[in-house]
Amino acid sequence: MNMRKAAVGPYGFAETLLCDRLDSRAVLISVSPAEAGLLGYPDGVLTGLAADRLYDAASLRRLLAMLSEEGSGGPSAFPVTMLRADGVRIELMAIAVRGGTQEQPVLDVFKAPGLDTETAFRGLVESNEILWSIIQKAREAIWCIRFDRPINVKLGVDEIVDQIFEHPAVWCMCNTAMARAYGLRDESSLNDHDVRFHWPRNTVNEAFIREVIANGFQVEGAISEDIRHDGTPVLMENDVRAYIADGKLHRLWGTLREVKSGGFGAQAERADYAALAFELLPMPACLIRSDGTVITENIAWRLAFGPLAHVAARMAFRSAGTGEPREIVLPLPLASGHTQHHLVACRWQSVTEQGAFAAGTAYLTVTARQLETETGAGT
Repeated sequence: MNMRKAAVGPYGFAETLLCDRLDSRAVLISVSPAEAGLLGYPDGVLTGLAADRLYDAASLRRLLAMLSEEGSGGPSAFPVTMLRADGVRIELMAIAVRGGTQEQPVLDVFKAPGLDTETAFRGLVESNEILWSIIQKAREAIWCIRFDRPINVKLGVDEIVDQIFEHPAVWCMCNTAMARAYGLRDESSLNDHDVRFHWPRNTVNEAFIREVIANGFQVEGAISEDIRHDGTPVLMENDVRAYIADGKLHRLWGTLREVKSGGFGAQAERADYAALAFELLPMPACLIRSDGTVITENIAWRLAFGPLAHVAARMAFRSAGTGEPREIVLPLPLASGHTQHHLVACRWQSVTEQGAFAAGTAYLTVTARQLETETGAGT
């Protein structure tokens, strides 16, 4: 079949691609006409402007980190959030390739076209071979789940979770790195296959999906428990995005990487599983330093208190006292914006071994259980 060649711009990009080039100062050297059009700008006006005009803060931090790396390291793929001229946020998959010199590096950032127009479709067809080649060579494991029966995200959280694990779903875009993460030779054993064997419904994955939902289907570092080809379970850290249209979730996609042990031997393994157990504890919990700095909050704490999670932690810290373990009833701010009384248990502990925490330092562990009715002060 004959296919019309895509026009090539002055920087060697096919002009139907969504792509741009950044220098080491995060200044836009070039922006393709297709990308400028998608974001609502005339062709050429973005050149020389700061890249924060096009990328949200989290995406720009990742791009700057790639620019600061020594050596190319091969293409890097990740979810990215772009900003239209009218302020609308657009979620895309980006593939970044570092080039230039060590003294003057540049970063070429390609994105999958997202317009449902004839022009965009033609551009997608023309650039498919280029994009797929870049994705295949990326060192990150890239995945995409397509739901053959879209998920109604207007329902309650429990119903959304049920649908995600019950509706027919297949892998629809996995690269070689993704296949090898599962112990497979290549992606042919994943693409167009059911996701359930490698990504089953279990406690960890339900918590993973609840965290994705709680963060508006845009989350970094969410933990899932996947299954390798030989049946071995493995913990994976995921950066996740979603394609939602008319209140229906059609695709979940992103990148993953295996959660590696933080040390060697049985002690490090115990620490890893202890951290996971804390993260998946069904009761909201957090850990606070003696100066009031919040070290970590588990999934249940983040889901319960949302953007006010640190406020709830500070309230618990101020009420904890400095002596014996205690329980107290506190009105804590929920993610919904309302306030609800909780039975808060506070316990000071001192770490005596070297490791992730400094030896001899006191830390406060806090758990919170929501009370059905408002009561008076606890003991």
